[in-house]
Amino acid sequence: MKKVVLSAAALIFAATGFAQFNNSEVQQIGNGNASAVGQSGLSNDSYVEQVGDGNDSSVDQVGTTNESTVWQSQGFLIGTRNDNTSTVSQNGTSNDSFVWQDGDDNTSDVDQNGTTNVSYVDQWGDNNDNIVDQDGTSNDSFVLQGYNGDNHSSTVIQNGTTNDSDVFQNGDGNTSGVLQVGTSNISDVDQNGMTNISTVQQGGEDNNSDVDQNGDNNNSFVIQGFTNDNNMSIVNQDGDSNSSFVDQWGDDNDSWVNQIGNGNSSSVNQGLGGIGDFNISTVDQLGNGNSSDVDQLGDSNNSDVNQTGDDNTSSVLQDGLTNTSVVNQTGMMNTSSVSQTGLSHNSLVNQVGNGNGSVVTQSN
Repeated sequence: MKKVVLSAAALIFAATGFAQFNNSEVQQIGNGNASAVGQSGLSNDSYVEQVGDGNDSSVDQVGTTNESTVWQSQGFLIGTRNDNTSTVSQNGTSNDSFVWQDGDDNTSDVDQNGTTNVSYVDQWGDNNDNIVDQDGTSNDSFVLQGYNGDNHSSTVIQNGTTNDSDVFQNGDGNTSGVLQVGTSNISDVDQNGMTNISTVQQGGEDNNSDVDQNGDNNNSFVIQGFTNDNNMSIVNQDGDSNSSFVDQWGDDNDSWVNQIGNGNSSSVNQGLGGIGDFNISTVDQLGNGNSSDVDQLGDSNNSDVNQTGDDNTSSVLQDGLTNTSVVNQTGMMNTSSVSQTGLSHNSLVNQVGNGNGSVVTQSN
Protein backbone atom coordinates (compact mmCIF):
# COMPACT_ATOMS: atom_id res chain seq x y z
CA MET A 1 0.00 0.00 0.00
CA LYS A 2 2.84 2.39 0.82
CA LYS A 3 4.39 1.77 -2.60
CA VAL A 4 1.08 2.60 -4.36
CA VAL A 5 0.77 5.89 -2.47
CA LEU A 6 4.35 6.88 -3.31
CA SER A 7 3.81 6.04 -6.99
CA ALA A 8 0.69 8.23 -7.12
CA ALA A 9 2.58 11.10 -5.52
CA ALA A 10 5.35 10.73 -8.09
CA LEU A 11 2.84 10.92 -10.94
CA ILE A 12 1.29 14.08 -9.53
CA PHE A 13 4.72 15.69 -9.15
CA ALA A 14 5.69 14.75 -12.71
CA ALA A 15 2.46 16.19 -14.14
CA THR A 16 2.98 19.41 -12.18
CA GLY A 17 6.58 19.65 -13.33
CA PHE A 18 5.60 19.46 -16.99
CA ALA A 19 2.60 21.83 -16.77
CA GLN A 20 2.95 25.07 -18.67
CA PHE A 21 1.90 28.25 -16.88
CA ASN A 22 1.22 31.80 -18.06
CA ASN A 23 3.72 34.52 -17.21
CA SER A 24 3.07 38.23 -16.65
CA GLU A 25 5.44 40.98 -15.54
CA VAL A 26 4.50 44.64 -15.06
CA GLN A 27 7.04 47.39 -14.32
CA GLN A 28 5.69 50.92 -13.66
CA ILE A 29 7.59 54.01 -12.57
CA GLY A 30 5.81 57.35 -12.25
CA ASN A 31 2.32 58.59 -11.45
CA GLY A 32 -1.14 57.64 -12.64
CA ASN A 33 -0.08 54.70 -14.80
CA ALA A 34 -2.52 51.81 -15.31
CA SER A 35 -1.94 48.25 -16.50
CA ALA A 36 -4.41 45.40 -16.97
CA VAL A 37 -3.32 41.89 -18.02
CA GLY A 38 -5.66 38.97 -18.67
CA GLN A 39 -4.35 35.53 -19.61
CA SER A 40 -6.32 32.38 -20.36
CA GLY A 41 -4.64 29.25 -21.70
CA LEU A 42 -1.12 27.89 -21.51
CA SER A 43 2.37 29.36 -21.83
CA ASN A 44 1.32 32.91 -22.66
CA ASP A 45 3.90 35.58 -21.87
CA SER A 46 3.30 39.30 -21.23
CA TYR A 47 5.74 42.06 -20.28
CA VAL A 48 4.62 45.65 -19.67
CA GLU A 49 6.96 48.53 -18.94
CA GLN A 50 5.69 52.07 -18.28
CA VAL A 51 7.91 54.93 -17.17
CA GLY A 52 6.33 58.37 -16.79
CA ASP A 53 2.87 59.64 -16.01
CA GLY A 54 -0.61 58.76 -17.22
CA ASN A 55 0.32 55.78 -19.38
CA ASP A 56 -2.25 53.03 -19.93
CA SER A 57 -1.71 49.44 -21.09
CA SER A 58 -4.17 46.59 -21.62
CA VAL A 59 -3.11 43.06 -22.61
CA ASP A 60 -5.55 40.19 -23.20
CA GLN A 61 -4.17 36.78 -24.18
CA VAL A 62 -6.33 33.73 -24.94
CA GLY A 63 -4.74 30.54 -26.24
CA THR A 64 -1.27 29.05 -26.20
CA THR A 65 2.28 30.44 -26.40
CA ASN A 66 1.28 33.99 -27.32
CA GLU A 67 3.86 36.68 -26.54
CA SER A 68 3.30 40.39 -25.91
CA THR A 69 5.81 43.08 -25.03
CA VAL A 70 4.77 46.69 -24.35
CA TRP A 71 7.28 49.44 -23.71
CA GLN A 72 5.93 52.89 -22.98
CA SER A 73 9.24 54.40 -22.04
CA GLN A 74 12.62 55.05 -23.56
CA GLY A 75 13.26 51.37 -22.94
CA PHE A 76 14.99 49.35 -20.25
CA LEU A 77 13.15 51.24 -17.47
CA ILE A 78 14.60 54.65 -18.34
CA GLY A 79 13.22 57.81 -19.91
CA THR A 80 9.98 59.55 -18.95
CA ARG A 81 7.11 59.15 -21.45
CA ASN A 82 3.60 60.36 -20.72
CA ASP A 83 -0.04 59.71 -21.67
CA ASN A 84 0.56 56.81 -24.05
CA THR A 85 -2.10 54.13 -24.56
CA SER A 86 -1.54 50.57 -25.75
CA THR A 87 -4.10 47.79 -26.26
CA VAL A 88 -3.04 44.26 -27.24
CA SER A 89 -5.48 41.40 -27.84
CA GLN A 90 -4.21 37.95 -28.82
CA ASN A 91 -6.45 34.95 -29.48
CA GLY A 92 -4.84 31.80 -30.85
CA THR A 93 -1.44 30.18 -30.87
CA SER A 94 2.08 31.59 -31.02
CA ASN A 95 1.14 35.14 -31.97
CA ASP A 96 3.82 37.75 -31.25
CA SER A 97 3.31 41.47 -30.58
CA PHE A 98 5.89 44.11 -29.72
CA VAL A 99 4.80 47.72 -29.03
CA TRP A 100 7.29 50.46 -28.25
CA GLN A 101 6.02 53.99 -27.73
CA ASP A 102 8.88 56.36 -27.02
CA GLY A 103 7.12 59.72 -26.90
CA ASP A 104 3.96 61.31 -25.54
CA ASP A 105 0.24 60.92 -26.36
CA ASN A 106 0.74 57.97 -28.70
CA THR A 107 -1.95 55.33 -29.22
CA SER A 108 -1.53 51.73 -30.40
CA ASP A 109 -4.15 49.01 -30.89
CA VAL A 110 -3.00 45.48 -31.89
CA ASP A 111 -5.51 42.67 -32.46
CA GLN A 112 -4.23 39.19 -33.43
CA ASN A 113 -6.46 36.21 -34.14
CA GLY A 114 -5.04 32.96 -35.47
CA THR A 115 -1.62 31.39 -35.50
CA THR A 116 1.96 32.70 -35.69
CA ASN A 117 1.03 36.27 -36.63
CA VAL A 118 3.73 38.86 -35.92
CA SER A 119 3.28 42.59 -35.26
CA TYR A 120 6.03 45.11 -34.49
CA VAL A 121 5.05 48.71 -33.71
CA ASP A 122 7.60 51.44 -32.98
CA GLN A 123 6.33 55.00 -32.40
CA TRP A 124 8.93 57.55 -31.37
CA GLY A 125 7.37 60.99 -31.66
CA ASP A 126 4.21 62.48 -30.21
CA ASN A 127 0.53 62.04 -31.09
CA ASN A 128 1.07 59.06 -33.37
CA ASP A 129 -1.73 56.56 -33.91
CA ASN A 130 -1.50 52.92 -34.95
CA ILE A 131 -3.97 50.08 -35.59
CA VAL A 132 -2.92 46.53 -36.51
CA ASP A 133 -5.58 43.86 -37.09
CA GLN A 134 -4.34 40.39 -38.07
CA ASP A 135 -6.68 37.47 -38.69
CA GLY A 136 -5.22 34.26 -40.09
CA THR A 137 -1.86 32.52 -40.17
CA SER A 138 1.71 33.83 -40.34
CA ASN A 139 0.87 37.41 -41.29
CA ASP A 140 3.64 39.92 -40.63
CA SER A 141 3.27 43.67 -39.92
CA PHE A 142 6.09 46.13 -39.24
CA VAL A 143 5.29 49.79 -38.42
CA LEU A 144 7.80 52.55 -37.61
CA GLN A 145 6.60 56.12 -37.13
CA GLY A 146 7.91 59.42 -35.88
CA TYR A 147 11.67 59.13 -35.67
CA ASN A 148 11.87 62.80 -36.66
CA GLY A 149 8.29 64.01 -36.34
CA ASP A 150 4.80 63.68 -34.94
CA ASN A 151 1.12 63.11 -35.74
CA HIS A 152 1.43 60.06 -38.00
CA SER A 153 -1.36 57.56 -38.52
CA SER A 154 -1.05 53.95 -39.67
CA THR A 155 -3.70 51.26 -40.13
CA VAL A 156 -2.79 47.70 -41.17
CA ILE A 157 -5.49 45.07 -41.70
CA GLN A 158 -4.39 41.56 -42.71
CA ASN A 159 -6.82 38.72 -43.30
CA GLY A 160 -5.40 35.51 -44.72
CA THR A 161 -2.06 33.75 -44.81
CA THR A 162 1.57 34.93 -45.02
CA ASN A 163 0.77 38.52 -45.96
CA ASP A 164 3.57 41.02 -45.30
CA SER A 165 3.30 44.77 -44.63
CA ASP A 166 6.08 47.28 -43.85
CA VAL A 167 5.26 50.92 -43.05
CA PHE A 168 7.85 53.61 -42.37
CA GLN A 169 6.75 57.22 -41.82
CA ASN A 170 9.15 60.03 -41.04
CA GLY A 171 8.25 63.72 -40.77
CA ASP A 172 4.90 65.13 -39.67
CA GLY A 173 1.30 64.17 -40.24
CA ASN A 174 1.73 61.29 -42.70
CA THR A 175 -1.06 58.72 -43.13
CA SER A 176 -0.84 55.11 -44.29
CA GLY A 177 -3.59 52.53 -44.75
CA VAL A 178 -2.87 48.92 -45.78
CA LEU A 179 -5.50 46.23 -46.41
CA GLN A 180 -4.38 42.72 -47.35
CA VAL A 181 -6.92 39.95 -47.93
CA GLY A 182 -5.60 36.69 -49.35
CA THR A 183 -2.26 34.91 -49.44
CA SER A 184 1.36 36.06 -49.69
CA ASN A 185 0.66 39.68 -50.64
CA ILE A 186 3.49 42.15 -49.99
CA SER A 187 3.23 45.88 -49.27
CA ASP A 188 6.06 48.30 -48.53
CA VAL A 189 5.23 51.96 -47.74
CA ASP A 190 7.95 54.55 -47.11
CA GLN A 191 6.93 58.18 -46.55
CA ASN A 192 9.26 61.05 -45.70
CA GLY A 193 7.93 64.58 -45.32
CA MET A 194 4.65 66.17 -44.29
CA THR A 195 1.01 65.18 -44.79
CA ASN A 196 1.65 62.45 -47.34
CA ILE A 197 -1.09 59.85 -47.81
CA SER A 198 -0.71 56.24 -48.96
CA THR A 199 -3.48 53.67 -49.40
CA VAL A 200 -2.76 50.07 -50.44
CA GLN A 201 -5.47 47.44 -50.91
CA GLN A 202 -4.48 43.92 -51.95
CA GLY A 203 -6.48 40.73 -52.43
CA GLY A 204 -5.79 37.43 -54.12
CA GLU A 205 -2.33 35.94 -54.04
CA ASP A 206 1.24 37.12 -54.55
CA ASN A 207 0.49 40.77 -55.32
CA ASN A 208 3.34 43.19 -54.63
CA SER A 209 3.20 46.94 -53.94
CA ASP A 210 6.05 49.35 -53.19
CA VAL A 211 5.25 53.02 -52.43
CA ASP A 212 7.96 55.64 -51.80
CA GLN A 213 6.95 59.25 -51.24
CA ASN A 214 9.40 62.03 -50.38
CA GLY A 215 8.16 65.58 -49.90
CA ASP A 216 4.88 67.11 -48.82
CA ASN A 217 1.21 66.50 -49.66
CA ASN A 218 1.82 63.55 -52.00
CA ASN A 219 -0.97 61.01 -52.44
CA SER A 220 -0.77 57.39 -53.63
CA PHE A 221 -3.59 54.87 -54.00
CA VAL A 222 -2.88 51.27 -55.08
CA ILE A 223 -5.49 48.54 -55.48
CA GLN A 224 -4.50 45.05 -56.65
CA GLY A 225 -6.17 41.71 -57.14
CA PHE A 226 -9.02 40.69 -54.82
CA THR A 227 -9.99 38.09 -57.42
CA ASN A 228 -6.64 37.97 -59.21
CA ASP A 229 -2.96 37.29 -58.57
CA ASN A 230 0.67 38.21 -59.24
CA ASN A 231 0.25 41.93 -59.93
CA MET A 232 3.12 44.31 -59.21
CA SER A 233 3.07 48.06 -58.60
CA ILE A 234 5.97 50.41 -57.87
CA VAL A 235 5.24 54.07 -57.11
CA ASN A 236 7.95 56.65 -56.51
CA GLN A 237 7.02 60.29 -55.92
CA ASP A 238 9.63 62.88 -55.06
CA GLY A 239 8.44 66.45 -54.58
CA ASP A 240 5.23 68.09 -53.44
CA SER A 241 1.53 67.54 -54.23
CA ASN A 242 2.03 64.64 -56.64
CA SER A 243 -0.77 62.13 -57.10
CA SER A 244 -0.72 58.50 -58.26
CA PHE A 245 -3.60 56.06 -58.74
CA VAL A 246 -2.94 52.42 -59.73
CA ASP A 247 -5.77 49.92 -60.24
CA GLN A 248 -4.86 46.34 -61.26
CA TRP A 249 -7.52 43.65 -61.40
CA GLY A 250 -6.24 40.96 -63.77
CA ASP A 251 -3.30 38.60 -63.35
CA ASP A 252 0.41 39.32 -63.83
CA ASN A 253 0.03 43.03 -64.58
CA ASP A 254 3.00 45.33 -63.87
CA SER A 255 2.97 49.08 -63.25
CA TRP A 256 5.85 51.50 -62.66
CA VAL A 257 5.14 55.14 -61.77
CA ASN A 258 7.98 57.60 -61.21
CA GLN A 259 7.17 61.27 -60.63
CA ILE A 260 9.78 63.86 -59.71
CA GLY A 261 8.70 67.45 -59.27
CA ASN A 262 5.53 69.13 -58.08
CA GLY A 263 1.87 68.73 -58.92
CA ASN A 264 2.23 65.76 -61.26
CA SER A 265 -0.65 63.31 -61.68
CA SER A 266 -0.72 59.70 -62.89
CA SER A 267 -3.60 57.26 -63.26
CA VAL A 268 -3.07 53.63 -64.34
CA ASN A 269 -5.91 51.14 -64.83
CA GLN A 270 -5.08 47.60 -65.93
CA GLY A 271 -7.41 44.64 -66.23
CA LEU A 272 -10.46 46.56 -64.99
CA GLY A 273 -13.15 44.18 -63.73
CA GLY A 274 -10.72 41.25 -63.78
CA ILE A 275 -10.41 41.38 -67.59
CA GLY A 276 -6.80 41.61 -68.66
CA ASP A 277 -3.53 39.87 -67.92
CA PHE A 278 0.20 40.45 -68.53
CA ASN A 279 -0.20 44.18 -69.20
CA ILE A 280 2.75 46.50 -68.56
CA SER A 281 2.62 50.24 -67.87
CA THR A 282 5.56 52.57 -67.26
CA VAL A 283 5.06 56.25 -66.42
CA ASP A 284 8.00 58.66 -65.93
CA GLN A 285 7.23 62.31 -65.31
CA LEU A 286 9.95 64.84 -64.54
CA GLY A 287 8.86 68.42 -63.96
CA ASN A 288 5.74 70.16 -62.73
CA GLY A 289 2.06 69.83 -63.48
CA ASN A 290 2.34 66.88 -65.86
CA SER A 291 -0.58 64.50 -66.27
CA SER A 292 -0.75 60.89 -67.50
CA ASP A 293 -3.73 58.56 -67.88
CA VAL A 294 -3.21 54.93 -68.94
CA ASP A 295 -6.07 52.43 -69.41
CA GLN A 296 -5.32 48.91 -70.62
CA LEU A 297 -7.97 46.22 -71.15
CA GLY A 298 -7.17 42.85 -72.59
CA ASP A 299 -3.92 40.93 -72.52
CA SER A 300 -0.23 41.66 -73.07
CA ASN A 301 -0.57 45.37 -73.84
CA ASN A 302 2.43 47.63 -73.22
CA SER A 303 2.42 51.38 -72.53
CA ASP A 304 5.44 53.62 -71.94
CA VAL A 305 4.88 57.32 -71.11
CA ASN A 306 7.83 59.72 -70.65
CA GLN A 307 7.16 63.41 -69.99
CA THR A 308 9.85 65.96 -69.15
CA GLY A 309 8.98 69.59 -68.53
CA ASP A 310 5.84 71.30 -67.31
CA ASP A 311 2.10 70.90 -67.91
CA ASN A 312 2.34 68.10 -70.46
CA THR A 313 -0.64 65.76 -70.88
CA SER A 314 -0.81 62.16 -72.10
CA SER A 315 -3.75 59.81 -72.50
CA VAL A 316 -3.38 56.14 -73.55
CA LEU A 317 -6.23 53.69 -74.09
CA GLN A 318 -5.47 50.14 -75.25
CA ASP A 319 -8.26 47.58 -75.51
CA GLY A 320 -7.33 44.25 -77.04
CA LEU A 321 -4.26 42.08 -77.34
CA THR A 322 -0.53 42.81 -77.73
CA ASN A 323 -0.88 46.54 -78.44
CA THR A 324 2.13 48.81 -77.85
CA SER A 325 2.24 52.55 -77.20
CA VAL A 326 5.26 54.78 -76.55
CA VAL A 327 4.83 58.48 -75.77
CA ASN A 328 7.80 60.84 -75.34
CA GLN A 329 7.14 64.53 -74.64
CA THR A 330 9.72 67.15 -73.73
CA GLY A 331 8.84 70.78 -73.19
CA MET A 332 5.75 72.57 -72.01
CA MET A 333 2.00 72.12 -72.59
CA ASN A 334 2.32 69.29 -75.09
CA THR A 335 -0.65 66.93 -75.46
CA SER A 336 -0.88 63.35 -76.70
CA SER A 337 -3.87 61.05 -77.09
CA VAL A 338 -3.49 57.40 -78.14
CA SER A 339 -6.41 55.01 -78.61
CA GLN A 340 -5.80 51.47 -79.88
CA THR A 341 -8.52 48.84 -80.12
CA GLY A 342 -7.98 45.34 -81.43
CA LEU A 343 -4.83 43.34 -82.06
CA SER A 344 -1.13 44.13 -82.30
CA HIS A 345 -1.20 47.88 -83.00
CA ASN A 346 1.95 49.96 -82.51
CA SER A 347 2.13 53.68 -81.81
CA LEU A 348 5.16 55.94 -81.27
CA VAL A 349 4.76 59.63 -80.40
CA ASN A 350 7.79 61.94 -79.99
CA GLN A 351 7.17 65.63 -79.28
CA VAL A 352 9.87 68.17 -78.40
CA GLY A 353 9.02 71.81 -77.82
CA ASN A 354 6.00 73.66 -76.52
CA GLY A 355 2.31 73.44 -77.26
CA ASN A 356 2.44 70.46 -79.63
CA GLY A 357 -0.57 68.15 -80.01
CA SER A 358 -0.93 64.57 -81.28
CA VAL A 359 -3.93 62.25 -81.67
CA VAL A 360 -3.53 58.58 -82.66
CA THR A 361 -6.50 56.26 -83.23
CA GLN A 362 -6.10 52.68 -84.44
CA SER A 363 -8.54 49.76 -84.57
CA ASN A 364 -9.18 46.47 -86.37
